[in-house]
Amino acid sequence: MPDPIQSISELLNNLSAQADVEESAEWYLRSYLVDYKRTLLRKWSSQEIEFATDALMRFCSQALDTNGALYRECAEIAEEGAKMGAQLKAAGR
Repeated sequence: MPDPIQSISELLNNLSAQADVEESAEWYLRSYLVDYKRTLLRKWSSQEIEFATDALMRFCSQALDTNGALYRECAEIAEEGAKMGAQLKAAGR
């Protein structure tokens, strides 16, 4: 299972040049990914991770080409993050 936190860090590094264009999809995506990473690192509750995963995928579905590589990367990150949430839920959090 890939580590979603490491995957987010790698994607943020790859996005750095495009994310400098203010109000571009990549600029907004960077913000979503930073917030998502913080949520995964906190591991407060499965519900918090679920909400953050939904928000990330809603943004990606609306702002990115759903056939593109960037969307696929985000979907993989969200899938792994959702697994973290499911593990917390199974542990009663």
